[in-house]
Amino acid sequence: MTHIETQSEAEPEVTPVAPGERGRTLLEVKNLAVSFGGIKAVAGLSFSVHEGEIVSVIGPNGAGKTSAFNCISGFYRPNEGSVVFDGEPVTRKKPSYITRKGMARTFQNVRLFKEMSVLENVKTGMHSHLRQNVFDAMLHTARYKRSEAQCTEDARGWLDFVGFKADDELLVTQLPYGEQRRVEIARALATQPKLLLLDEPGAGLNHNEKNELMELIRRIRDLGVGIVLIEHDMGLVMQVSERIVVLNYGKEIADGTPEQIKQDPVVIAAYLGEEEE
Repeated sequence: MTHIETQSEAEPEVTPVAPGERGRTLLEVKNLAVSFGGIKAVAGLSFSVHEGEIVSVIGPNGAGKTSAFNCISGFYRPNEGSVVFDGEPVTRKKPSYITRKGMARTFQNVRLFKEMSVLENVKTGMHSHLRQNVFDAMLHTARYKRSEAQCTEDARGWLDFVGFKADDELLVTQLPYGEQRRVEIARALATQPKLLLLDEPGAGLNHNEKNELMELIRRIRDLGVGIVLIEHDMGLVMQVSERIVVLNYGKEIADGTPEQIKQDPVVIAAYLGEEEE
C-alpha cells in the first residue's frame, strides 16, 4: 500500500494484512556506522523490514539503538553504510524528505507542541499532504476550507484509531503521560506512513497502558505498515515482535525470532554479563 486514507466517523480505511504475513521490503539498512569523537555509536548494522512486519531493536543502555534510529530517519548522517527506504537511497536525505516519502517516528521523550491542542498537534502531521497553497490560506478560499475540514476529520479519525478518549481541544500539557504518547503516535500516523519507528513507546506507561500499546502496535501492523521498535521492556518486546535485532556497543550481535533471541548465549551474556572464571 502506498498510503493510508482516513474517513469520517470511522477508523482509517485500510487494506488488512494477515498477522505474520510479510509484504515487500520497505527498509534495508546495510553496514550502517556512525561515530562521535572517535566513539563508535553504531558499527556495521544491517537489517531489513517488510510491510506488515514488527521488528524490535534491543540492547543494553548505550548500545546505539537511538543513534541507529537517528541515522535511518535522517537526523544523523552516518559515516559508513546505506539506508534504502521504499526502493530509494535516503542515507543523506533530510528528515522532512524522508517523512514525505512515508517514514514516521516517535521519540524517546515525547515531543509534542506544548502550546497547541491535541487536535492541532495531530493536524501538523498532515501538512505535507494538504491540497492548498499559501494563497488559499491567506484568502481562506473554498479549497482551503474544504482542506481544513477534511484535515480536522482525518485527525479525529487517527485519534479514535489510537484510542484517545479525552477532549481533543485540550492543550497536550493538560494530558497524563500515557495520553500524550497516544497523541504522538496519532500524529505520526497522520503523516500516512509506510514505516513507523517507535522509540521506547512503553517508557513511563503502567501495566494496562502497555497492554493497550501492544494491541495498538498490532493494529498498526495490520494496516500493512512496517514497524521498528526500540524498547527496554522485554516482556513487551517478546510478545509483540516478529523479529528482533540485538545491538551491543554499537555492533549487531543477533537477529532472529523472539524464541531464538531468548536462547542465544551471546545475547544472554550481553544482558547479564558472562560468568567470570
